[in-house]
Amino acid sequence: MNILVTGASGFVGRYLCKHLDQAGHHVIAVARPGSLPIEGAKVEKIASNFDDFNFVEDVLPGCDVVIHLAGRAHILKDTSEDPLNEFRRVNVEITEKLMLKAAKCGVRRFIFISSIGVNGNRNSGHPFTENDVENPHDLYAISKIEAEQAVRKIAEQSGMEYIIIRPVLIYGPNAPGNFGLLLKLAFKRLPLPFLYLSAKRSLLSVWNLVDFLTVCVNYKNVIRETFLIADEQTTDLAEIFRNLGEGMGKKQIIFPFPTKILIAICSLFHKKHLYDKLNSELVVDVNKAKNMLNWNPPYSTPEALIKTGKEYIWTE
Repeated sequence: MNILVTGASGFVGRYLCKHLDQAGHHVIAVARPGSLPIEGAKVEKIASNFDDFNFVEDVLPGCDVVIHLAGRAHILKDTSEDPLNEFRRVNVEITEKLMLKAAKCGVRRFIFISSIGVNGNRNSGHPFTENDVENPHDLYAISKIEAEQAVRKIAEQSGMEYIIIRPVLIYGPNAPGNFGLLLKLAFKRLPLPFLYLSAKRSLLSVWNLVDFLTVCVNYKNVIRETFLIADEQTTDLAEIFRNLGEGMGKKQIIFPFPTKILIAICSLFHKKHLYDKLNSELVVDVNKAKNMLNWNPPYSTPEALIKTGKEYIWTE
């Protein structure tokens, strides 16, 4: 099949292009200027400017599937004057424009990467499922739910198929953001006071994600569905560091520390939100994907974390 991948030069995009190419698909990569090469992919087109949609007229005809990875993600220090408007411009408006162009060019299926943040930032007594009422807690998640709504509306009007995917935190050897910080901590082997932080988390290895995306591409029946995606197993912060350390060959030093004192320290430095994030349960139920699409994640969470540690390369 001919598959267009936006955000092809990003963390997930590079793994995905290579995986699709190895599966025998013809990949048309859309990426930022200066992002070549994209290893293992048959790259035909690089957009000079993703906001300029003139290029899609050349690459969309003949495409069977569009996988839309590109977007504006969480930014730790956002300097935008109107962050919500900027999230909407990139995550909602560009998604709308791309899907409309895809429908016009006869693309059969549009796969949109959303976020588990659409469901919420923590569980309330049970794992998240696709049937839960959406409950976004930040600007990024608000923009993602609005983009989901646009995808469903355009699909209804055009007859196009769609798959919306809400992944949990995605990890791998060169993961950016918060998981990238965990990798650096594990590599430095610093003593960590996390033994009592036992909240369960669902994570998603990049290898399981690209495997699921390939299943979505290959699915033969007409489909207009939303899926929550994660590894099958849950983990906690101490286990994450132990598994990463095993892969790195660095035994981690994780010690017990009174949670009340840890909360007080975080509050003193105006970082209580970090404690809340580290010790909040966020677990998802992936049975819909497993049952409807017959998906079986190829890696368990411990296996993928150890693999991540083994393949991690320290960078300043």
